[in-house]
Amino acid sequence: MEEKMKNLLNQIGHPFQLLNDDGTYQGCFYPIQVLYPQIPRYKLCSEDVEQNYLYGIEKIKEHCYPISPAELKAGDIIATKYKKALHVAIYFEYGKVIHVFKEHSLQIGRLKLFQDFQSYRVK
Repeated sequence: MEEKMKNLLNQIGHPFQLLNDDGTYQGCFYPIQVLYPQIPRYKLCSEDVEQNYLYGIEKIKEHCYPISPAELKAGDIIATKYKKALHVAIYFEYGKVIHVFKEHSLQIGRLKLFQDFQSYRVK
């Protein structure tokens, strides 16, 4: 995991694409795809952000199990609702997360900015 986290950190500030070359969604899932390439990518199921939120959470739950915020360690996944849409991030350390917002580069942010988040660990 340490080597994968270093690779992810080396990509801080680099631009990203909303969709992968095969048409699957990348967006805020970009850091998850870098750390966990074995997790299948998914296609957006509709134009409805609420429907996509539920679909994205369902996909996370297929490959992860829920953990409490007290159990967070580097590489765990944070999921929250931001403006009715799903937003995910990777927990880094010391209350920091690695994430990307639409039309921005990969960045380090503070976990405390994520209200009502769920945390998961890859199986």
